[in-house]
Amino acid sequence: MSIVRRFLVAPSLVRLIRKERGGARITEGYFAPQGGRVSYVRVDGQQCHLVLVNTGPDGVSSEERTDVPRAHGDALLDVCGGKALYDRTVLALGGGREARIDRYVTPGALDLVSVVFEEIGDANAFAVPAWFGPEVTGDAAYERHAVALQGVPQPGEIALSNAALEAVLDLVEPRFGFGRFGGGTPKPAEDDGMKALRRPSPPPAAPPAPAPVEPAPQDAGPTDARIDEVIESLSQALGNPQPQPTEGEAAQPARAEETAEFERWTVRPRRNQT
Repeated sequence: MSIVRRFLVAPSLVRLIRKERGGARITEGYFAPQGGRVSYVRVDGQQCHLVLVNTGPDGVSSEERTDVPRAHGDALLDVCGGKALYDRTVLALGGGREARIDRYVTPGALDLVSVVFEEIGDANAFAVPAWFGPEVTGDAAYERHAVALQGVPQPGEIALSNAALEAVLDLVEPRFGFGRFGGGTPKPAEDDGMKALRRPSPPPAAPPAPAPVEPAPQDAGPTDARIDEVIESLSQALGNPQPQPTEGEAAQPARAEETAEFERWTVRPRRNQT
């Protein structure tokens, strides 16, 4: 069971709301009422329903919906008594309430806003927003089935005030992070440190190539003389006396050859770096 309160609304405000929030096209095909019951076919996007609505003497209505294939819904629309096409935009009012703004395009131009309540007490206590126009809840000509079967009424000019415009702006601006209802707190800007943390880490750098190993410098002077003395002493100890060099440059080649021959079968002592 639900209670619906309907109001007229200025067309310029509806244009502003639809520009900021968009809307969905809905098609309804109504059959002639029978025994206080209204039946119609509703097509909303790819969803199609056959709806039965029963309204009690107190104005409280209840409805039953049955899913039907889209092809069956299109066939029912062809044989219904009247059709209505409108663009619906749902707008949050705050406090858990929603306003349904309907802009009729068929059978004529009409702008209505409706609010649905579950309890009669909530409907009576509802604080009407400043941008709502005259209430038409009690006028049967503004019922959806009446609009589809009998055509749209002629409400005349709807007054538009600065307070109404400000109230609508307070509702549509939360889309950009402002306003009173549902806007939330603007997201703080990230500092450079946080931006750096959000950036992907660069790939690890390749390890540096090992430095070439340079050969140890050859010691000259006293060190070579000591090595030669050790070699000569080992040669004498192994029974292969080293011949004494002769004077002059002619003795140097012979000594070099003997030293090379000795190095082929002996171990050269390790040098100690000092």
